[in-house]
Amino acid sequence: MEGAYDPEAIEPRWQETWVEEGTYAYGNGDADTQYTIDTPPPTVSGNLHMGHLYQFTLQDFVARFHRMHDDAVYFPFGYDDNGIASERLTERELGINHGDFSRREFQEKCRDVCEDYERGFTEDVQSLAVSVDWNNTYKTIQPRVQRISQLSFLDLYEQGREYRQRAPTIWCPDCETAISQVEQEDQRKHTSFNDIAFEIVEYGDGSTPEGDAGPGETGDAFTISTTRPELLPACVSVFVHPDDDENQHLVGGTARVPLFGQEVPIIEDDRVDLETGSGIVMCCTFGDQTDIEWYQAYDLDLRIAIDESGTMTDLADEYEGLSTAEAREAIIEDLDEAGYLLESRDHEHAVQVHERCEVEVEYLVTEQWYVEILDRTDEYLEAGRQMDWYPEKMFSRYEHWIDGLEWDWCISRQRDSGIPFPVWYCADCGEVILADRGRLPVEPIEDEPSVEACPECGCQAFEPETDVFDTWATSSLTPLINAGWDWDSETEEYTMEREQLYPFTLRPQGHDIISFWLFHTVVKCYEHTGEVPFENVMINGMVLDENREAMSKSKGNVIPPREVLAEFPVDAARYWAAGTSIGDDFPYREGDL
Repeated sequence: MEGAYDPEAIEPRWQETWVEEGTYAYGNGDADTQYTIDTPPPTVSGNLHMGHLYQFTLQDFVARFHRMHDDAVYFPFGYDDNGIASERLTERELGINHGDFSRREFQEKCRDVCEDYERGFTEDVQSLAVSVDWNNTYKTIQPRVQRISQLSFLDLYEQGREYRQRAPTIWCPDCETAISQVEQEDQRKHTSFNDIAFEIVEYGDGSTPEGDAGPGETGDAFTISTTRPELLPACVSVFVHPDDDENQHLVGGTARVPLFGQEVPIIEDDRVDLETGSGIVMCCTFGDQTDIEWYQAYDLDLRIAIDESGTMTDLADEYEGLSTAEAREAIIEDLDEAGYLLESRDHEHAVQVHERCEVEVEYLVTEQWYVEILDRTDEYLEAGRQMDWYPEKMFSRYEHWIDGLEWDWCISRQRDSGIPFPVWYCADCGEVILADRGRLPVEPIEDEPSVEACPECGCQAFEPETDVFDTWATSSLTPLINAGWDWDSETEEYTMEREQLYPFTLRPQGHDIISFWLFHTVVKCYEHTGEVPFENVMINGMVLDENREAMSKSKGNVIPPREVLAEFPVDAARYWAAGTSIGDDFPYREGDL
């Protein structure tokens, strides 16, 4: 007999054998014994971490169990390598900025960087003895997937589920792109809470103040409390709550914005929070969702004081060119000198940041593409009820996300590396010109539309759409990608190459992307097929670091699996993964192995 078990010699040999011999290759089998797994394609934004080891191992337990029951198990692997995350990885790895290159040049650099990381992903997953079918892999940037993603856009557009609109948008000034509601997260930050005097120009009854004393010296002023004085140049109105008896005499009147001088109406609305600050609030275009609602409800002016890079515009007068943080500090100093700053105190509050770069978001008016979802939230909620959830408690997260939706899904991004919209616009009338399905995938910047003239006005000049899809607009199609969804030009019908796979038996994933991946997959697949995309959902928890924070490539607190497996046999790592309750977060401790 051989001596002691030597994992360093034995494990690699068998792992290579399983891959070379296709031991875990999917066989179509009998449709009644299919077990299909819609595996999450890891985002190519850095190295894998112990959270991935845990997640892949749980999926592998399920796959092996069902093979033992003689099921035909479909267990693919994907790489999510398009979008902001991969762009930022490329910029970080190469020390470059995407704006310094042509679109094609930068895309090629992204492909090179991503391919290197994808080889590492493959090696790591194979070293974990995960029984993936390596004959069934995909990348979200490959031409076949680009075709499916563009087909999805065309189908939803023709169903009337998509629209393009110039409107207030959630914007990341660091990435310089629109983002969707799901890409925001709360972060506690320290700032100052400032009480600022606004001069009354006219009271609600039409009378005017008397005298010319300073704003802090008479009763002819009221107080606005704000953490964002840099938005003063964008102030378009002041709001008072209908139950605020003390300030009802102001409603219908006019106020003057300090330092900048514009006169704004004073309006009453029950969305004013009487418990915060002075109970009187300014409305700026735009500081938050409520500002947007007021702007739309009362047809207020649009004053744009911050641009796409988070820099103050010429509307800010002498503060033009400053960052928002610099402008905030300078304006507070000038308010104090002019006598308008009544009090400034330290304050900690939750702000919305972009989850990719942790920079505070702004709300800018830009033209974007949207998928309409707010009108069908009840249907998407019912679709979630049709799936079995493991653990069952995770359904509440899905439900709470849908209940809290405030925006339609913004799917356009102002970046370079991604899947382009299959759209051109008439240079004269702006008519939307769609790509022919038979030509997909297309790159409108390089390709010409299938029509020679605009069907609306006859113009023969066209402008390409330069935006790309949000990466979740593509990764939400993984069930259809795996099933080979396509368009048959002869029959003019959508088809599935592997229709026996769909709907999938299982969607395994982390609870952190229920709102990102799971919800959007339900939206896309339900709209395209009329069916719920999977029968069961298995939601795993997060592997935390020693400080009980989630391991994340973007946070830099990851522990690479290869370091762990260099010290411990893979079975020890798999046993560690098996020792937790599905759905619960837990810290990684080396002693547990």
